[in-house]
Amino acid sequence: MRHVILLASLSCLTVNAASLPTAVSPRITAIQGFAVELSSSTENVADACAHPLDPLNRIEIERAVSLVKTHPGTPAGAFFPNVVLNEPPKTEVLAFKPGDTYRREAIVEAYDRANNQLYRALVDLQAKQILTFDKLPPATQPATFLDEYSTILPIVSEDAQWRAAMTKRGVNPDDVYLDVWAGGDLEISVDRDGKAVPEGTRIMRVLSFLRGGKPHPYDRPIEGVVVAVDMNRLKVLQVTDTVIAPVSQYNGKSNNIEREPLQPLQVVQKQPGYKLCGQEVSWQGWRFRFALHPRDGLVLYTLQHENKGVLRPVAHRLSLTEIYVPYGVPDLNWVWRTAFDVGEYGMGRYANPLSPTSDVPNNAAFFNARIADDVGGSFVYPNAVALYERNGGLLWKRVDPSSAAQDRREARQLVITANSWIGNYIYSLTYIFHMSGELEVRVDATGTTLNQGVNSVAEGSQHGHVVDVAKSADGGKALVAAPNHQHFFNFRIDMDVDGVTNQISESNVNPQASALGNAFAAVETPLTSEGNAKRDINIDKARSWKIFSSDAKNALGMPTGYSLYLGDTAVPYSSSNFPARQRGGFVEHPLWVTQYYPNELYATGEYPNQGKVGEGLPSYSTNESLVDQDLVLWVTAGLTHIPDVEQYPVMNTESLLAFRLLPYGFFRHNPALD
Repeated sequence: MRHVILLASLSCLTVNAASLPTAVSPRITAIQGFAVELSSSTENVADACAHPLDPLNRIEIERAVSLVKTHPGTPAGAFFPNVVLNEPPKTEVLAFKPGDTYRREAIVEAYDRANNQLYRALVDLQAKQILTFDKLPPATQPATFLDEYSTILPIVSEDAQWRAAMTKRGVNPDDVYLDVWAGGDLEISVDRDGKAVPEGTRIMRVLSFLRGGKPHPYDRPIEGVVVAVDMNRLKVLQVTDTVIAPVSQYNGKSNNIEREPLQPLQVVQKQPGYKLCGQEVSWQGWRFRFALHPRDGLVLYTLQHENKGVLRPVAHRLSLTEIYVPYGVPDLNWVWRTAFDVGEYGMGRYANPLSPTSDVPNNAAFFNARIADDVGGSFVYPNAVALYERNGGLLWKRVDPSSAAQDRREARQLVITANSWIGNYIYSLTYIFHMSGELEVRVDATGTTLNQGVNSVAEGSQHGHVVDVAKSADGGKALVAAPNHQHFFNFRIDMDVDGVTNQISESNVNPQASALGNAFAAVETPLTSEGNAKRDINIDKARSWKIFSSDAKNALGMPTGYSLYLGDTAVPYSSSNFPARQRGGFVEHPLWVTQYYPNELYATGEYPNQGKVGEGLPSYSTNESLVDQDLVLWVTAGLTHIPDVEQYPVMNTESLLAFRLLPYGFFRHNPALD
């Protein structure tokens, strides 16, 4: 599922295991074809549009790393896997007015690879000084970073045991594509030489696929071989050489179905209906900010609704905090494949450029994003975010019964979206703003299934489906299966309905005894503490949740509010004591509610790469009060993927509705009447 290169924007660049000289980094190769002269929209905004939540610009990134490099506690040769804005306190952001001065701080992580030690610095960019410099607990692991993807390639491709495993399968080692993953949960206590592996060693694992001059190597898995590499001492710890299955020679061509070509669809819009001020968007009463965060990907801030110049807050920050992807093959070569795609890799770091007419319609506006590299510089990701309006069908319609006059309105939607390329999968995160005051959030998944070489249909059908039979190198048959797996997408929603003081209730629809037999009612039950706010869906009760202001009332004297409706969900099928499921404890319930704390941003904690059980959301959720508090909702959407032959060699997009936020007594009347 992962890359041999970090610059996911360059989908045209591929690297064979043996074709890359050790002295040449894929990062350098990538930069040669990368539009580094582009600048992000943030760096060109007028001062009147500058804001405390604007992402770091090039100068700020360089200044932050330069200051940390000179700190006496920073080891020589350290890498800087994460350089990101330290978002100002919520109170300061809410009090900010255009033209005000504001703090600019950066969080800089410095990683000493040889000693497996991570440091974290807080830098004041205006005063040009380091505020704090912390040595984090031993074996705290940052996400995978750029240098590792080039460093690991010659370590594996030159390993005699790995090369012998390829030769045994009739594969030329020089024709192999190496796919690099974070280490997962399968520990290695002793290396292949019988020596003890220090606890907490940073491990990465490498899969092999046949490239051999053919496109899309994920179509041709080389089964039974996994290489584990000690990334602190830069040596191979273990090479598994178990299952031997014929390797597919599939050439990536289509199934020769011929159809008439489609005529292009043109979206013509002389002028968009939204307005921009830096990275703030105003549209049909909605006002919000956006940024591409290195870890979170596309983040929305300060969501408000405006009426006659009065701005009413709805939510402060909305982000995707984690994607947990466990595979269901009970084999040591597969059990560790439990990706945490946000925390182990980063949605923003793998931003994939969007293109009109395929990713988005041709009326879209595009925004670049600048993200730090791991040595003190930065890259600009072109077309990382797209914003556009689209037709949403019929908004509303009614007919006057006395005159038969029809009154109707077209629904228009505002869409902001970004893609992330995480190895064989491509994820699209889309926020959809409605004229009705609704916010809809969707996640799309496409790309290539993570495939398995098998020796029989029966073997491939046990925990997945056989999706292809092709020629093998010896002229025989090679079977390819796509294993069953799941995707869990966790979102953090910092709600501020008409202010930071809110409360939440659960609505359950129940039948009621009545003489006529037709009565039912929605019963509201307050969720008063974090302990009773770990909630599941219940379609028998049309369950939903309502977040109310503790202070504001509507024209009918009721608290103003928003309703939360969950979309596609899934239950985890791995055992409750499965280590990865325990680390991804958020999957136990599709909704958790907690009190707001500024440092509680990720459902799997700050450092989930080789992280510990219990970190993140399970530790945030104690038994604190949810009455008249600043509330955070943690929503998990889910996809259980049982692949079929129609999803090979490329998957059509699987689209999930994550959740919907709908106004509930927030407006005086239907906000779409205007």
